[in-house]
Amino acid sequence: MKGEELLRHIGSVKDEYIEELMCEPVRATRRYPHNRGMIASIAACLAVILMGTSIMAANGVKVETDTMTLSGSVTSLTMAQNSVIMIDVNPSIRLEVDDRNTVVKAEALNEDAQEVMAGLEIVGQDYTSAVTSVVGALQEKHYITDLKNSILISVHDANEETAETLRENTVNAIEEFNKSVDYTFSVLSQIVKGDKSIAELAKEYNVSEGRIEMINKLISEHSNYSFEELVKCNVQTINQLFEYIGLPETIQRIGDAAGVVPVEYREKLKLDELNCDELLSFTSAISDFYNKLSDYYSESDVAKRIGYEFNIIESSTEDGQKLWAVLAESLTRNIGDHGAIINIGQNVVSDWFNQSNLHQISQYLTNAILGAA
Repeated sequence: MKGEELLRHIGSVKDEYIEELMCEPVRATRRYPHNRGMIASIAACLAVILMGTSIMAANGVKVETDTMTLSGSVTSLTMAQNSVIMIDVNPSIRLEVDDRNTVVKAEALNEDAQEVMAGLEIVGQDYTSAVTSVVGALQEKHYITDLKNSILISVHDANEETAETLRENTVNAIEEFNKSVDYTFSVLSQIVKGDKSIAELAKEYNVSEGRIEMINKLISEHSNYSFEELVKCNVQTINQLFEYIGLPETIQRIGDAAGVVPVEYREKLKLDELNCDELLSFTSAISDFYNKLSDYYSESDVAKRIGYEFNIIESSTEDGQKLWAVLAESLTRNIGDHGAIINIGQNVVSDWFNQSNLHQISQYLTNAILGAA
């Protein structure tokens, strides 16, 4: 295009467009080698770091080679602790549960518990499923039967609401499992607080912290009971004792303990007049009597052990020592009757009678009744 034509065309463009064009900044188009662009980027980053360091130094931050120490306050973050669920019968089992309701650790606290936990793979399970598996194993190995139906559930968590939710869900899971069984469990449950001295006692006696706390709660309301004697008892015996003296305020129970003397017979036997040692002795011996009944039959007979009628006669020895004669008559009549003598002060039956020598206890009962008359 010739110069005069260009000038003519420029003259035909509106002045406002020319002014706008003149005000627009000129964009340079430079070409850099690839490595020079990288160097420029690194330099920019270093400039930012240096500027940040200068700002930190201005604000009281000490900067050293390879280390950086903040002169201000330091906030430490504590890892969330796991919740704990403890299951006691005589076996004592401890489960740790994370915040996703998953069992991350399962511990057998005594020899009986090791037998129960052998072969159980519950780490990684939801805690309600894990508890159900443990209770099933306790029943399979006859630690829970219709004659020994007590379970203690203890829960610990730093948050009380979380602990209560765990306790409630655990008990509900056991109740649901109980629907598949032809007798009723008696489930004691409580929320416990972590205590170093209780943990040490639990370790010493190879039981859970929950079992120690249950005993302490009993003693706090009935100070005449001995810790040393109670800690020897399994949960069944202590649960039977609760039937006579009442539950501690912070322990809940669903289902009655098996093997408890009916209310109408307690007056006749004057159980309310027994001191602590005598009542514990009586309760422990009755529990031992049930253990012997359970051990007497083979596994195939378990389903038949669904009821006995108990007659308990109070008497005394020639030197005046109190004792009881117990006769257990089978309600089904397809298993034998059994009997025992209970001496006060002993935690096991003094004499055990089965079908072959039951006439001895029958004769004793006859003499005791005639003597009482």
